[in-house]
Amino acid sequence: MIGLGLPANSSQAQSSSSNKFESARVPWRRLSYEANSVFGKVTTEIRLAELPAKEVTHLLTAVSQGKILQASGATMMTITVHSDIKPPFGSNQILKTQAWYDPKDGKALQRDRLFLGYEKWQKRYRFTDQGVFRLRTKPQDSKEDEFPPEQWTKVREEFYAYNLERLNCSAVLEPSGLLYLVSANSFKLQELPLSLCVFNKKQLHRLNVSLDGHRRIKLNYLENSGGNQTRREKEIDAAKVSFKPRALVPEGKEHEEFSFLGINGDFDIFIDKATQLPVQISGKILTFGKIDIKLQEVSLTPDSWEPITTNTGKSN
Repeated sequence: MIGLGLPANSSQAQSSSSNKFESARVPWRRLSYEANSVFGKVTTEIRLAELPAKEVTHLLTAVSQGKILQASGATMMTITVHSDIKPPFGSNQILKTQAWYDPKDGKALQRDRLFLGYEKWQKRYRFTDQGVFRLRTKPQDSKEDEFPPEQWTKVREEFYAYNLERLNCSAVLEPSGLLYLVSANSFKLQELPLSLCVFNKKQLHRLNVSLDGHRRIKLNYLENSGGNQTRREKEIDAAKVSFKPRALVPEGKEHEEFSFLGINGDFDIFIDKATQLPVQISGKILTFGKIDIKLQEVSLTPDSWEPITTNTGKSN
């Protein structure tokens, strides 16, 4: 997994791919987080699944510009994120994201996002060797606002080009894959700092990842394994892994702010070194300010999976 990134001070044109993504293992299949403050409540659930490629390839969109990235083997990996933001005033906001990866080397293949709140939209990002194609659909009018996403007719296509060789990127991640990264058994704190290339909304970002010491954290979460449920209540010395994103755009062009699970800009993930679980995520949410999103429940065995959106693009 570390083969996806460069050491932070490296000048090599490409990072090593000797550490295969498929050799990485993570301890969880589902994570649930929660944060509460006077400004509202945030709940997030993340699910991980590895599926036969032939059964889900139809969910990937074909595009005309660039060579679309495909799974190199018989399986594909998917990470699904469901976030529910409840502010003290105004409407709730629901954001569902589903990202597809090649388990051989970890490169992102596609990312689907669905937002329901003060506005509604669905965005599909298809990764190619030359950049990322985005298909955005929205309700055309108030009548369509009541329809499911597959019936929305306001469509816009865009392509965000980049040159991976010039930018020293051996592979491109998307944000939710960072949770897989820090949970993997191949993720070694002593190998930090490192640099990752991650595509966010419209721009490619370089994330500098570093170990920023340790912090005592109180944990209180449920662990599900093999049909059994155990309450884990303890205090640990968690490793603080800091992520500092920087948009890779030409000088003078406006930089977009990086977003990770609703957090904007820099953020930290705290790792339980004994279990390799990401037990807390900290950063700033625009309407909440500084916030700590804490682990509430973890499932160590697989559960059900289903796509979050209906494909509105052309399948390959």
